[in-house]
Order: sequence, then structure tokens, then C-alpha cells
Amino acid sequence: MTLISAAAFLLALLPVLSALQSHCNGFPPRASKCQLRLKDSDTDVGQITRQSFLAIHAVMATSLAVPPALSDDIAGPPTGAAIYAYRSGGLARLTTLGLAKLLTRYEGYVAAPKGYMKSQIPIAFDFPTDWLQLDKLGGGIQYVDQRNGDKLYVLHATLPAGSDLKTVSKQWFADVILSPEGDVSRSGVVAEGGRVSSSKMIVDCTADDARSQCMDRRRLILKYDTVTGSGVQTVERRGLVDAYQVAGDVYMMVTTSNAVKFDSKGSKERETVENIANSFKVAQSALS
Repeated sequence: MTLISAAAFLLALLPVLSALQSHCNGFPPRASKCQLRLKDSDTDVGQITRQSFLAIHAVMATSLAVPPALSDDIAGPPTGAAIYAYRSGGLARLTTLGLAKLLTRYEGYVAAPKGYMKSQIPIAFDFPTDWLQLDKLGGGIQYVDQRNGDKLYVLHATLPAGSDLKTVSKQWFADVILSPEGDVSRSGVVAEGGRVSSSKMIVDCTADDARSQCMDRRRLILKYDTVTGSGVQTVERRGLVDAYQVAGDVYMMVTTSNAVKFDSKGSKERETVENIANSFKVAQSALS
């Protein structure tokens, strides 16, 4: 397990640890262990000793005190799954735009593909200033609109052998983005029925009029259902995918929205995610 994934796992334990600490504080000093139950549930999540509790905190403190791993230490995407495009090269620069400061520009670096001529590549995109950043210490790039649950992810996947951004099946995008081994699923999203309803090349470097310095770019719309906490009901969602090819890998901006609002012409939600996708830049284009 890499340092980044270990830190992300430990951070995910914070709510449980906090609840456990509060619960255990009610036990007499001689109690060696306490039992934690899920809120509003009779399901036990197990027992933990005070020594184990303190040990977990010690490991967490040690992990977070160590400097972030270099991009060369980050494993590439597993076959058939999209993971976070992990941040690299220090903190990103966030710049508010316009007098109203309703938008913020993200400018930073992410780990490059294995074997690439550089260890990191620049990215840039604009997003609403009031969106909340998630997983700050885990190394990924993810923001959420707290009002409606719309999200953005910056993801990284390796193309199948012998394919490129133009020739790879459109269904491949749905499969890797929603893969159980990918970071969208590991962030807590339970998805069903992923499929791509539309796909087009925004920039085709094989075209006769392509520029000399060209990067293939593809735009897709993803349809899928998310399973609610009860596991019974599902909610239709839409994903807007903007993808660039770098060597044999793909870097993607993926935004997710409620299907009804996304499909409504002229909706504010659709305008917002389209603006995010349009602003997404990778490699040299991110520096201009």
C-alpha cells in the first residue's frame, strides 16, 4: 500500500474513531475495551481495545507527518480501472476569477504516466468557488457542490494495448470510471448500469487540419444509476467526461449530476458542469 492510499484509508477512519472515542469515554477507567454500534442500527462493527485505538492514532500522526510521495512512488492505474490523477509537485494554485469571484481556477501538477519523459504534467480547470474540496490529504482531486451533490473528479486510466483515445470503445470509459477497482467506487459511489450515450472527438490529431502540437481530446456523456443507502432505490445520474490522451494513458475530468437536471435544457446545473469540462486543460495547453 502506498503512503497516499494508507493516509486516505486512515483518514476515512476519522469519523468512526471520533465516535468510538466519545463512546469509550463513558466507560470506567478499568474497562479494557468497548463496543461500537452503527448509528440507528443494531449491527456491531466490532470491538477495539484502548491500546489499539491509541495505536491507530499514532500511525495516523506518523503517516501524515511524512512528506507526500513523489510521483515516481505512485503506482499507475490498474488494468481496467480509473484512479485519481494524483497531485504532484506541491500545492496547486487557486485563483478566484472576476469581480464577483464566483469561479476559481485550479492550476497544478499530477503524476505523469509511467515511462513518460517527465515525472509530472500540468493541469488546469475552472470550478465554482463555493464547491468544497474533498480528500485533501489523500492525493486526489475531487470537489462537490454541497447543495445538490454534483461532483468533479480528475481521473487517470491506461488505454488498452493497441488502442488510442479515438479508437477505444466508448463503453471503455463507463467501465473504467465505474469499475469497483477505481477511485469513484472506492470513494463510496455504488453505481449500476454504466453506459455512454454520446461520444465525439473535440480534437482529432489525425485530421488534415490538425495543429503541429496537438493533443487528442474526446467528450462523452455517461449514464448510470446510483444505489441509495437503503440498497433498494436507485437514482439516475449523468456524467460529463472530458478526456485527453498523454502517451498511452488518458486523463479525464468527470463531472456527475442528477439526470433530470442535467437533461433539462438550459438548466443551471448543466451549464455549470459544461463550463467545468470546457475549461479542463492538460499538459502544454494548461500552461497557456
